[in-house]
Amino acid sequence: MKKKLLYTGVGVVLGLVSDKLWKTKKARSLAVSAVAGGLKAKESLDKTIEKVREETGDIVAEAKVKKAEEEAKAQAEKEAAEEEEASQDILKIAETADEADEANLHEESAE
Repeated sequence: MKKKLLYTGVGVVLGLVSDKLWKTKKARSLAVSAVAGGLKAKESLDKTIEKVREETGDIVAEAKVKKAEEEAKAQAEKEAAEEEEASQDILKIAETADEADEANLHEESAE
């Protein structure tokens, strides 16, 4: 019980002292200076965060462009490979047709 009364008394005394302290010009001036410094630091931090956001946005945009270019290149390579395969198929068909024509000519000559 005595401790509670002691703590309550100390709290009341500190409250009165701090109230008187904040009313002095010097304490108020210090508090204003401290808050002004905090606001400057906050503004500086906000600017830094904004720069980081912009840089991050630029990096993401560049990455998207690079990804799109790589996908387009892969697609072009795939199409070129398919065209090459189709050309090879056409050549094989043409060779087979030539061989068939030769075989027919040999059969007709043999008759």
